[in-house]
Amino acid sequence: MKLLPLILIAAGAVTAQSSRKDIPAIAKAANGTVVSILMSDKDGHVVAQGSGFLVSKDGLIVTNYHVIAEGSSAIVKLPDGATYVVDGMAASDKARDVAVVKAHGKNFLTLSLGNSDRLQIGEGVVAIGNPLSLESTVSNGIVSGIRTIEQKGGKFLQVTTPISPGSSGGPLFNMAGEVVGITTMYLEGGENLNFAIPINDAKPLLLTNSSRLQKLPDEHESVVSDESPAPISDELTAQTNAPAYQSFLALLKSEDLTFKVSTYVCFDDDPGSKTFMVIDARLLNKQTMMVMTQNFTSGVSNEPNGIFVGPLTPFSGEHGLFATLHTKIDYRDFPSHQTDSFEWGPEVLTMKAGFGELSPGQVRTTYEFNMQRSTGRYTERNDFQGVGSDAFTVTKTGKCARIPNTQTPEEAYRSLK
Repeated sequence: MKLLPLILIAAGAVTAQSSRKDIPAIAKAANGTVVSILMSDKDGHVVAQGSGFLVSKDGLIVTNYHVIAEGSSAIVKLPDGATYVVDGMAASDKARDVAVVKAHGKNFLTLSLGNSDRLQIGEGVVAIGNPLSLESTVSNGIVSGIRTIEQKGGKFLQVTTPISPGSSGGPLFNMAGEVVGITTMYLEGGENLNFAIPINDAKPLLLTNSSRLQKLPDEHESVVSDESPAPISDELTAQTNAPAYQSFLALLKSEDLTFKVSTYVCFDDDPGSKTFMVIDARLLNKQTMMVMTQNFTSGVSNEPNGIFVGPLTPFSGEHGLFATLHTKIDYRDFPSHQTDSFEWGPEVLTMKAGFGELSPGQVRTTYEFNMQRSTGRYTERNDFQGVGSDAFTVTKTGKCARIPNTQTPEEAYRSLK
């Protein structure tokens, strides 16, 4: 069985039509809204082609993540021959293979989104895409099943509508002319076994997309210059005048080795804080991972630092890395740290540590750090357990950001042979 991705479709500001339409009417109404997406490498050579559809007048386009995953630049082409540069990515969900990119332009035609939860097996559907660069190819069929494929992240619409390479990311319409799915793959060797992602899975990306565009996944990080020593400053605007942030900038500009190899820097939300943390995560090989944490106060490293090492789990792969890493501290000198761990995942990072005596009646502190990788937001929690009933909790929040020109373990994993 070979899975070949297709392309998806999004929707926009056109008034939804509830009445049934015939196929020529659906195709005519969609004219000018389904685009070809051409991905190019840094030398300008086309490396991938797929489909997408316009969902906003200012150029938001829904497509499959895999369509835009390779290549450093992109253009979109309309059926009338007009081409537009892609400014960047507005939102994405790699697990569901959905991405929203923005074309440089305005006053685009858009599609109307339907409710994929209302689809019924046996209902008629129409797909429009650009298979093998044959633009605006129209095909029809029925919904033959609604399947849950856990390995692919959720529900899929099984349709008899023909899907071919190059159609990935194109729209699937109901017979009212509303987009109800994003064509995404077919099963090679299976007659009429084609699949689409329900459009309701893409709607949250359209609601939450930011005006600040992200680079396409294959683009390189910008180089740090003397004039802009910390391009992450836009992500940490609340901290730009904080003492901790200023000391981080000074160390970054001095090319301290710590910041040449580390992955994340984290600042708490207190504008007067003088302390920040650095997370250095790396692969020792394709089976083993190491994470080191280091705290700085007024630009000076605090000792001791955390060092965690362990194997990747069998679930790790191109889709993401998973590991529970245990501390390398010598328990003979620090017995309270014997339960310390760092959990690495594609969505969340969690660090746990203990301080103080383990024996009854002694002061004991447990520490937990949780960071959402998609937003960089984190929460730190310290639980103090004193003698008798004395106990209290201190919680802090903050923001982490990628350190410029450094590599994540995921990027290193993909580059290893």
